[in-house]
Amino acid sequence: MITVPLATLGGMDTDRFNTTTLNEAENRFQAAMLDNDVSALDAFLHDEVRFTGPDGSTIDKAADLAVHRSRTLLLSEIDELGREVQVIGGIGVTRVTLRVVGTLAGDKIEATMAYTRTWIPADNGWVIAAAHGSLVAP
Repeated sequence: MITVPLATLGGMDTDRFNTTTLNEAENRFQAAMLDNDVSALDAFLHDEVRFTGPDGSTIDKAADLAVHRSRTLLLSEIDELGREVQVIGGIGVTRVTLRVVGTLAGDKIEATMAYTRTWIPADNGWVIAAAHGSLVAP
């Protein structure tokens, strides 16, 4: 996957990389998570992506995909409770609050999570370069 160098973002294709296409990418990413579509998730994640979880631990792309590939994490419901989308200097940011239901390592989970994802332009569209998930207190 080849990303667009930051130095060239001034000439960025705003038809491909704007808040509308970022909203669409976030929608497709959530759908891929719900479908446990490892191939689609792989395409959405930059090779150098890092995800910081609610406990403060950080995992890379391989570890994130392994959780989905092994079906350690399976989501049966994703309900979006809120969303903010920004494109600043060619970098996209989505902040979503989701109610998620499913299983993690065989244990039932139901939680409200706040996710912040940093997206960058790439040849295949928006890809996630960094993400953070926090548990929202009930």
